[in-house]
Amino acid sequence: MRSKPLSVAICTAAIAFATSQASAYEPQTNSVAKEKQQAEKLICRWLPVIGSNIDEKVCLTKEEWKKEESRF
Repeated sequence: MRSKPLSVAICTAAIAFATSQASAYEPQTNSVAKEKQQAEKLICRWLPVIGSNIDEKVCLTKEEWKKEESRF
C-alpha cells in the first residue's frame, strides 16, 4: 500500500518538471521575426479571368504583389 502514494508523488513531480522544462524551450518573439512573418504573410485578391464571369483568387506575398504590379 505504501508504493501507490509514492508512485503518485513521483508521477506528479515528473509532470511538473516536464511542463516547467517545456516552457524554457518556447521560441522567443522579437521584432525581426515578426517583421519577417508579416513580410511572408499572404495577401489574397480576386482577379478577373478573361473569357469568364468567375474571378480567380490569387494569393501572393507583399513582395510578389510589388513585382507583379511593376510588370504592368
